[in-house]
Amino acid sequence: MVEKLSKHLRRAFLRSYFLFFILLLLLAAGIAGFFYLLALLNGQTLMGWWPTLIVMGVALGIVALLVLVVGSSLNRRVYKATRSLLEEEYQRLRLADSRARALQAMAATLRTTLSFERVVDAALDVCSRVVREMGVPTRALVGAVFLYDRNQLVPVATRSFIPADLERRIEREAGIIGIALEKVEPAVTYTPKDDPALGRLLTFQECQTAVCIPLRAGFQIFGVMVIGSEQRLQFNQGQIDHFNAVADQAVIALQNAQLYQDLRAEKQRLVQADEDARKALARDLHDGPTQSIAAIAMRINYLRTLIERDPDQAMVELDKIEQLARETSQEVRGMLFTLRPLVLETEGLAAALETVINRIHEADDVQVRMVGDEQTEILNERAQSVVFSVIEEALGNARKYAEADQIDLRFWREGELFIVQVQDDGVGFDVDAVSSSYSQRGSLGLVNMRERAERINGSLRIESTPGTGTTVTMVIPLEEDVVRPQAYNGRIRR
Repeated sequence: MVEKLSKHLRRAFLRSYFLFFILLLLLAAGIAGFFYLLALLNGQTLMGWWPTLIVMGVALGIVALLVLVVGSSLNRRVYKATRSLLEEEYQRLRLADSRARALQAMAATLRTTLSFERVVDAALDVCSRVVREMGVPTRALVGAVFLYDRNQLVPVATRSFIPADLERRIEREAGIIGIALEKVEPAVTYTPKDDPALGRLLTFQECQTAVCIPLRAGFQIFGVMVIGSEQRLQFNQGQIDHFNAVADQAVIALQNAQLYQDLRAEKQRLVQADEDARKALARDLHDGPTQSIAAIAMRINYLRTLIERDPDQAMVELDKIEQLARETSQEVRGMLFTLRPLVLETEGLAAALETVINRIHEADDVQVRMVGDEQTEILNERAQSVVFSVIEEALGNARKYAEADQIDLRFWREGELFIVQVQDDGVGFDVDAVSSSYSQRGSLGLVNMRERAERINGSLRIESTPGTGTTVTMVIPLEEDVVRPQAYNGRIRR
């Protein structure tokens, strides 16, 4: 392409010279014609003008020769300079095209993968390619992608890394890493060995240049990508923009990968929760109604022998069987209510909670007081179902673990927020300790309550310390998807 442009340029110069000589000839002819007319007007012949014409002809020839020489020299210089500029521009375009193709290939790769490893490996390859284009051989180039793991940066993809550095962790955002993450743009250091973070890695001790590219989107920080060279390099704006483009693509892919992993974990958790619920139901059925039904069957067999031998005792036994059957039926209804309270669908949240409270009063010596339940009518069925599940879980935890004498259940509104609060006067507990370990009592219940609240864009706060009781507060934004249609027409009716 450059050769074709050069030929076109040379032809353009030749055409310019040809036109110039034509103009010189026309000029000489014009001058000769002028003197001829002047001689005719004065009644003279051309013989008297020959010396003048010869001098002018020689002068024009000298001018033409000088123009030819100078023009030829300028032509060569302009040609060389233009060719050089064309070659530089062509190389720049080729380089830009190559980078664009590499970035496109990277994007295509990232769109088809949900693996953290493939994402960071592809990003590191594309950024390393930029450094190699600057004349740095592969043997003189090192690189790594560090991702966060519990507030520590861990190398997950490396190039030419010393084995001892593969297990090292960067514990603080210092030096060039801190600058890059703070400014959300690539940062360069020419003394990597003196950097507070990179200086701890043997791989960067011989490097003269290190560029740190942040992998960050808003407040979400994944980590950094660091590429080092044994040569001192100066990065232009185009290269910095390319680093940013790669980082943007990598961050999007990392977000997708993280979302996929979170979905898989959530799916696994739901499967496990369903399995735990099934086991709990099977255990409750085995320990409760199943045993009661077996006892009823035994008493019926015993009753058969008493009917003929002792009718009076048979009537007594029949009363016992009836009482046991009533208790079993009540127990089964309680289980069914827990699985899906029909009263919640037919009469609403307040009535369903009244049923739960009555069951608590019948089973335990615990006083439950409900205030502001009329406010619940503003919530739609979906929101009421979530609120019911959270309250039922909170009441169950208070009964099982809190050893409370009094439980207060409150509902109220603050502007565009609906607030639910369950407060007991029990023994309390260490919220952080329980939340951090599934092995401790009630931890799964706390997780379930928070996740249920998030389904309707709500938030859950649990406040408790040993000996001070527990307060569970759920805050729900009164948005269109949680409010009854008749209560929402673009804003909440007050």
